[in-house]
Amino acid sequence: MSYQFSDVKTLGDKSYFGLSISNTEGKFAPFSRYVFLTDYAEDFEAVWSIEPGGNGRIDKDYSYVSTNRKANLSFKLPARNVAEAKENLDFCSKLAKTVYGSYSREDELTIFGNSRYRYDGANVTNKVKFGNLIRNEFCFFTDFSFTPNMDAGVFEYSGQEIGLVGPNGGPPRTVGQTQTSHFSNDKGPDGLISETGYVYHDNKGEVYPREVSVTISVIILHNYPLGFGGPRRPGKPLKWAENKNRDWPHGTGPAYPVPSYMGSNPVPPPPGGARRDEAEGVEIDGRRYMVDGNGNITIDD
Repeated sequence: MSYQFSDVKTLGDKSYFGLSISNTEGKFAPFSRYVFLTDYAEDFEAVWSIEPGGNGRIDKDYSYVSTNRKANLSFKLPARNVAEAKENLDFCSKLAKTVYGSYSREDELTIFGNSRYRYDGANVTNKVKFGNLIRNEFCFFTDFSFTPNMDAGVFEYSGQEIGLVGPNGGPPRTVGQTQTSHFSNDKGPDGLISETGYVYHDNKGEVYPREVSVTISVIILHNYPLGFGGPRRPGKPLKWAENKNRDWPHGTGPAYPVPSYMGSNPVPPPPGGARRDEAEGVEIDGRRYMVDGNGNITIDD
């Protein structure tokens, strides 16, 4: 986890959890941060295929298709110094990239001899971990918004020179340069600068907000079966399909035992060594995205 103010990091390490994003294909390095949550909401939407009923029937025919799980998170990222403000912006920059798709290179070349690329659309190999609320699940990032709180102020550039000459007889250093150097090399209670003393920077033309508000929305995929019965529960149609002995979707901790219908039981291997079909999917804009038990994702057009 990147730099955060020491009090925040100490509290987070002892009793909280960060927001962590990773990619199973290594498209970017994992990143995480302790956030100040202001709102969290999940929506479970059942998708139905609705057809007209037969002659003389009042009701239509409803066929269950799938259930889409969506989550919306809103949080604040305050900054006590320039370094933390920079890290907050970097975290937001990484989040912004998650709402874009990805390209893949094809084997054949164009008529000009250049590599041919294909746009694959939404990145379906991102994972989100947020404590017991989102437990390292595959996610689409559908929305990201970022709002600096200008009422809280910004950390500004300072070009005010200190003294007549700088180190080694060179030009005098500015306040921003001095604070940046001291913070990088000798910060702390007994150092040249305290954490809260780093309030000016040396990047002319840039400002760093003291607080930003962020909202992200994700659609959650699952690489394990959901519902009741299924291939992991042969002969037990009233048991929860995952068969992992954990409360789903949100872990409730040791004080609340896992409900009996979610408890695990041995599953006999499929005949002939064949792998059980454990695909779980979600339908988005007419396309069905499937995640199997090995985490492989396919798109059914």
